[in-house]
Amino acid sequence: MSTAHRPTGAAAEAPRLTPRQKSRRDTEAAVLEIANRQLDAEGMQGLSLRAVARELGLVSSAVYRYVRSRDELITLLIADAYDALAETVEDALAREGDSLDVLAAAMLDWSRRAPRRWELIHGTPLTDYRAPRDRTLLPGTRVARHVVRLVDALPDDAAPLPAEEAAEHPAAQRLVADLDELGVAVSPTSALRAVTVWTGLLGMVHTLRSGLLGPGYDDVEHELMAAHVRRLIA
Repeated sequence: MSTAHRPTGAAAEAPRLTPRQKSRRDTEAAVLEIANRQLDAEGMQGLSLRAVARELGLVSSAVYRYVRSRDELITLLIADAYDALAETVEDALAREGDSLDVLAAAMLDWSRRAPRRWELIHGTPLTDYRAPRDRTLLPGTRVARHVVRLVDALPDDAAPLPAEEAAEHPAAQRLVADLDELGVAVSPTSALRAVTVWTGLLGMVHTLRSGLLGPGYDDVEHELMAAHVRRLIA
């Protein structure tokens, strides 16, 4: 006698959506996809809920059933960009090796493919917009938490400050507490060192994406980043 297949694990636990819930989920995903295309094509100045509604075949007022305001759409785009960057980094770490070199190269690759999304999350803050902490903190720190973890595994003899001095540093306790809130427990030495590495990585990507070195560096970006990583951890 045959037995009907029963899903197990996450598939068995996933709630079944009603047709209305599925329609809403699909429409919300379409809104985000269209908004990302607007962002990629024209930057923030091209972001328009009216244009999103038009492409979805909705009247302008109807789109507000899915996204309450332009600020909420920006929040969705920010969280999505953070997650996309993190997924790129995490895929690279799993595939190519768990190292800061791999992480930095993956950040750089993603910034080249999605320069306007990079600018949205790591560029100049938007005027009259404040990202809600409860919706952006966790996605926004995914890559940074990997940096902290990898820095914490580095040999102590290359740390810029001895443990005693790091423990008394005025920013160390704040950094340790903030990391602890994210579920990351490290010493003051590692916390200070991780900040140096993280801001150094962001600085190099920003320099390259903004063209601050001038023309002609597209073909050597990875070499510049690799040398920069070695200097940051030395």
